[in-house]
Amino acid sequence: MLSQHIIDQLQPYDFDRLAHKEKDGRRRLRLIALAHLKDGKSYTEVAAALRVTRHAVMRWVQWFTAGGVARLAGMPHDWSTQRLAKEHEEAFRQAVEKLQGERGGGRVRGEDIRQLLAGQFGVAYSLNGVYDLMKRLGLVWISARAVSPYADLVAQAEFKKKLRPGSRRNAAARRCA
Repeated sequence: MLSQHIIDQLQPYDFDRLAHKEKDGRRRLRLIALAHLKDGKSYTEVAAALRVTRHAVMRWVQWFTAGGVARLAGMPHDWSTQRLAKEHEEAFRQAVEKLQGERGGGRVRGEDIRQLLAGQFGVAYSLNGVYDLMKRLGLVWISARAVSPYADLVAQAEFKKKLRPGSRRNAAARRCA
């Protein structure tokens, strides 16, 4: 049963008219629920009529009492918003390239980039979020095997020249080169 305080808050609004004008289906459903509650129906009756849970109706009433009709849009989804500002994207791209250049051997891992984002740009990303950001910015995070600082490139080139033209090893060497 609704408290008198909530019923008093519902009275000034014409939820039927508001629902009729609303374009967003979820928000429209919430307005219809409040219209039913204003008419004196219980949470259970409204939930059954709208085919939602009673707890959802109760949550919508809490939202309404906390922030009015504007609050019925729902909770903001922080996880779906971009955390790195657009104006920092180019600086981030350069920082990643600098980090890769500073490596003597090996490659930059997603965890390294996540720490770079937290330390230099002050934004927190999950590992999957880092990979999504890299993909969106066109940065390739999977690269070919790194060249060892101890590799002898001249000796490798001589080895490749001595391979027979039709051998399987030669085909593999051409793919890697």
